[in-house]
Amino acid sequence: MFRNLKRQTAFILLVLVTLLMTMSTALATTYVGSVNSDKFHYTYCRYAKRIYDENKVYFYSRDEAINSGYVPCKVCCP
Repeated sequence: MFRNLKRQTAFILLVLVTLLMTMSTALATTYVGSVNSDKFHYTYCRYAKRIYDENKVYFYSRDEAINSGYVPCKVCCP
């Protein structure tokens, strides 16, 4: 019985670690721009929410967005 409990605990920990790693990867994309604009925003910016999914361009860093020719939004100031 003790071995089963150890296995179940190990399995649950493995699942939790996997979920945390997946979430951190998803949260790593903190900037978004549009193919139709030269601005980039935080993903929670009100203007970022207006961008159609098919027009979104994601950036992992501010420098990546700037090097791609985008300028910061003046509302959310990323």
